[in-house]
Amino acid sequence: MITREGFITSVMYTASTGIVYFPFVKKILAKEKHWDLIILKAKSITAQNIYAMVEQGFKEMGGIERFVKKGMYVVIKPNIGFNSLPERAHTTNPMLVEAVAAMCKKAGATVAIMDRPVHNARLCYRSSGIEEIAKKVGVDCVYMDRDKFKTVKVPGGINLDTLDVYGDILEADCIINMPIAKHHSAADLTLSMKNLMGVIGGNRGYYHINLHRNIVDFNKAVKVHLIILDGLRILTKHGPLSGTPADIKKTKTVIFGTNPVIVDAYAAKHLFGIEPSSISYLNLAAQSGMGNINVGAYSTITRTV
Repeated sequence: MITREGFITSVMYTASTGIVYFPFVKKILAKEKHWDLIILKAKSITAQNIYAMVEQGFKEMGGIERFVKKGMYVVIKPNIGFNSLPERAHTTNPMLVEAVAAMCKKAGATVAIMDRPVHNARLCYRSSGIEEIAKKVGVDCVYMDRDKFKTVKVPGGINLDTLDVYGDILEADCIINMPIAKHHSAADLTLSMKNLMGVIGGNRGYYHINLHRNIVDFNKAVKVHLIILDGLRILTKHGPLSGTPADIKKTKTVIFGTNPVIVDAYAAKHLFGIEPSSISYLNLAAQSGMGNINVGAYSTITRTV
């Protein structure tokens, strides 16, 4: 039995013999192609390779214009939580953030990079390298103002009815979540879902009570448009802030996706070798209908640069 795609391909193939040819068919098939995740691999962690990974990632996602258009306000949310150098794998790789910010700006957007760090914000922004790349690219590096958090309802919250979310996040035309993949002593792993704690106001200690349920609610309250997960070098133990060089693994991977549950489940399985079902917040998110944690069901494409 010939498939629809097979029929179209055969028509295109025989066009040279005079059979009717539809020049738009290939474009239609390309637009219909959908991948749950784009997996980018690098042979080495260099600025050139990271830029190439980001370019390829946007291309495979349908082009940067799918997410970022001229005149948009784009917020990039890395993990800048700690006063720590990038080499320790505690914060998002600044070269990766630079590449994404530069491409968003080139697309005509106004770009802001921000986080609500655990440590002093100025020290974190400086030591992480994020402040430097923001200046280099010519985008804003925002220090969050405690007066700009706004209370929003959590639709279908499983532990929280409301949350205080940073105003710029609520006003953004596009939110790009850029977590680093690492071990976390309380959450098992901190990936894209946990990274949203950095746009939530209030007492962090309070959120660590029923942490897994609260992580799900962060993602019910804040809907991001794109996730670009930093798996270039990951912290496999003693996270989120400690660890030795022996705990750092160079997986040289960047993952693009739009669903945080899918991104995190894949990262857990393929970067850390951990079954997604063993992580409570992923189970809870799946039960809430937020995404499938059966990694075998995902459609993925892998590119090496």
